[in-house]
Amino acid sequence: MEEIAFGELGLKPDEFYMMTPRNFINAQNGHKRLYEQNQQAEWERARWMACVIINPHLKRNISPKKITTFPWEKTRKTKNQAMNDIERLRKESEFDDKVQSKLKLKKKNKNA
Repeated sequence: MEEIAFGELGLKPDEFYMMTPRNFINAQNGHKRLYEQNQQAEWERARWMACVIINPHLKRNISPKKITTFPWEKTRKTKNQAMNDIERLRKESEFDDKVQSKLKLKKKNKNA
């Protein structure tokens, strides 16, 4: 933990030892989020630069998203899709429960 605190987070020893575990985890999560945001900005900047360089050589201009779509830009599931997934998992779970109960009955009958 000290390696992360002093290295990645740049905490001083007295700051680290005064933190609760919850404070430390929050600091680590915040640092991770900031790092990811910086990385995303760099990738988006590179894509924009590629678009600016390519567009003068094309008959029709293209948008940066036509070059590539990053994982953080992909659409999330709609509420309806999520509900369908939940319903499918519930049915699969019920089926698994039935199979397990049949296996237990067979095992009991076999042992009896």
